Amino acid sequence: MASPDPSTGGHSGIAVGRPVDGLILAGGQSLRMRTPAAPDIDKGLRDWQGQPLVASVCRYMRGQSVARIFISANRHAEAYAAYGQVAPDAADLQHSGPLAGVLTGLQQAVSPWLFILPVDVLRWPADLLARLAAVATPEHPAYARTPDGPHPLCLVAHGSLAPGLQDFLQSGQRQVQAWLRACGAQPVDFADPDCLVNLNTPQDWDRWAGGVASQDAASR
Repeated sequence: MASPDPSTGGHSGIAVGRPVDGLILAGGQSLRMRTPAAPDIDKGLRDWQGQPLVASVCRYMRGQSVARIFISANRHAEAYAAYGQVAPDAADLQHSGPLAGVLTGLQQAVSPWLFILPVDVLRWPADLLARLAAVATPEHPAYARTPDGPHPLCLVAHGSLAPGLQDFLQSGQRQVQAWLRACGAQPVDFADPDCLVNLNTPQDWDRWAGGVASQDAASR
């Protein structure tokens, strides 16, 4: 089946003006970000330009006019609750990876559509939600792809996918891209290689903190 073309307008996905909820994935253990000086770091709450990183994602989602924001978090629930409704992983799916957070988000969202972003992604395209929404259908989610590769957790998905995802996880599978392939997810290409940057390590954090600061200074 050919991929839907958002430029044609012939699409059965999200109707213009329909509500979309947002899910911020912050349920990981931040293992790659840990250092001897910060052995238990939660990078979603780490300071980024004067506020916790989660606040930046929250602000972006609000600018995209999402109806409600849910936050997949398995610790520091009180801190995350300042930014959205905390949605921890189900007890039987603890330590099952980010798809457990996606499942909870799909199950708890009030709107039928869910816009999903990891807490450690920066430099979001202004048209990210619009372009993903133009391609997503109830049967097939849509995710972002840049010249650096796929960003499988930057996606729009429909709540009807929850039962299949639950079966996928309960069968012991965990790989995000395997699930996306199983439900025929469609990639949406973004040309800028520096958009959707992941802050996975202290080195990533230092590099992009300097890069963003330099960019901001140049724009003044």
